[in-house]
Amino acid sequence: MIQPEEIRRKAENLYASFLQAWLRGDDSFFPRTIPANKVPDAADVAAAISSVSRLRDGSKEVVGYGYTIEWREVNSRKLGRNKFPSRILFETREDYLRYIAKQRAFASFTEAVSQLRATFPVLESWIRANTLSVVEAAPELEGLIHVVQFFRDHPRPDRFARELPIPVDTKFIERHQGLLREWLDLVLPPHAIRADEDHFERRYGLRYAEPQLHVRLLDPSLRQELSLPWSEFSLPLHTLAKLPVRKTSAVVVENKVNLLTLPALDRTIGLGGLGRGVTILRHVPWLKQMPMAYWGDIDVEGFEILSALRAVFPQTCSVLMDLATLDRWCHLASQGKGRTPDVPVHLSDQERAAFLCCRERNLRLEQERLPVPDAGWSLPANAAEQTNNTQAQGVGPK
Repeated sequence: MIQPEEIRRKAENLYASFLQAWLRGDDSFFPRTIPANKVPDAADVAAAISSVSRLRDGSKEVVGYGYTIEWREVNSRKLGRNKFPSRILFETREDYLRYIAKQRAFASFTEAVSQLRATFPVLESWIRANTLSVVEAAPELEGLIHVVQFFRDHPRPDRFARELPIPVDTKFIERHQGLLREWLDLVLPPHAIRADEDHFERRYGLRYAEPQLHVRLLDPSLRQELSLPWSEFSLPLHTLAKLPVRKTSAVVVENKVNLLTLPALDRTIGLGGLGRGVTILRHVPWLKQMPMAYWGDIDVEGFEILSALRAVFPQTCSVLMDLATLDRWCHLASQGKGRTPDVPVHLSDQERAAFLCCRERNLRLEQERLPVPDAGWSLPANAAEQTNNTQAQGVGPK
């Protein structure tokens, strides 16, 4: 026979469905029957009587709220003439909410929904699909509404999140970026959102502490041409984007150490230390048309990075990332991370073969392991020619 503890568990599990019914304006949720085994164990008369007694003691009949028991009289040879439950139900919303101790939570939820519906009607579908998120957001709702209203009234403000004139603490937006993104994507007009950006600040036009890109000018003549006093430096992303770079090639390397060991190359710029962040280079416009090369680790992650970079810059060729290099230096390889991802889309046949070998044998040949002379001699002294060769291989989906 069901006991009060199981009734409470079933009642708590109904809460999300109850909130959905309330949002729909469905008044038929109550009375609500709780499915239950209502037959006591006739083999143990004392236990059966105790079970019925415990069930009654936890009911509305005794405590004044909660579940109601509808009784029926049964005349049993083993249990005699006694009353046993025929139906267990919550008659009203008040009985139900008090029983699961959700009166305040429900009041907070309904108030939050009312505010959101009044302020941002466009969020109606989101509210219905995310009832539990509304519950979680309720304590911070006033601040969240202030933030969304500010972005609605001042699209792409070009200021740091912490300096926006909004009555919330300076870290509020950072703490709630996930929820704010869902709301802003629905509330803001399309021109206020960079739909191709996952980065919160770039997506909604905020300033932020930009990543520093490590750069080497591999041709000394570029220093004078670009009016720079150094051949090695770091610059914020958008500052780098504004450099007047023309008629050059670029070599992107995964590791900073390898950036520092790149040899001199005619009219070539080296960029390094970006790892999986290489795709931020899409914000550097002068890279879009120039010949490019990528040199990373020979492992599944390295080929994933190469593919991601090539998706942004289709002209990218690879350096020392083929099966011949892996075979030659396999004695320097270590174990990979054991991942078995699908073959990245933007790989050439040779790169795909090396990727499959790394995946199947769980290999990782780090680029720092390759002797510098060999690495240097293999870099694209004529990147334009290598780019043409790469494109001729038909790099792309297979």
